[in-house]
Amino acid sequence: MKPNSHLYAVILAGGSGTRFWPLSRHLYPKQLLRILGDKTLIQQTMDRVLPCVPAGRILISTNPVQADSIRFQLGEWKEELSHNFVIEPEARNTAPAIALAAIELIKRDPEAVMLVLPADHVIKGDKKFQAAVALGAELATEGYLITFGIKPVRPETGYGYIQPNRRARLDVARHEDQSEGEIENAICGSRLSRQMDGLLLP
Repeated sequence: MKPNSHLYAVILAGGSGTRFWPLSRHLYPKQLLRILGDKTLIQQTMDRVLPCVPAGRILISTNPVQADSIRFQLGEWKEELSHNFVIEPEARNTAPAIALAAIELIKRDPEAVMLVLPADHVIKGDKKFQAAVALGAELATEGYLITFGIKPVRPETGYGYIQPNRRARLDVARHEDQSEGEIENAICGSRLSRQMDGLLLP
């Protein structure tokens, strides 16, 4: 992908360790586990984002309890990440974590474009991922707020949904945040609907 010197990545790695219990715990959430492959999920996330953003422009958002374990797992990039940990004073969920990282980025680069990625995703198709990030970063510099979506395989109340505008490929026609029942089933029944996956270029 075309280099963008103002593109930064923020890996959200402050999970509570409840979704994969009993394998995951608060001190050892699922991003620190080897679930698929020889590497942990956060190591896979680093590998995935490096073709898009150099290690020196990757920030790790986490909490004091998990920071040392993450530093150990990402020891291959110890020098590049030495000043790139954004430690949340207390857990306040996703939006405050993103805001805290954004404040740090603005201090470093007022023209920063921020790619936000959860640390615990499994994404297949690296080339498609890189192409999506490249397009999203280009649009973000034009003032668009970018969200990525995946085709849902079943209704799931824990996630939000987006429906693209049929007439304008890059516009969103409808958004439902953690919708319930009939609304969610109708959205999942749409050929164009996408499940929000937590990847953003705000």
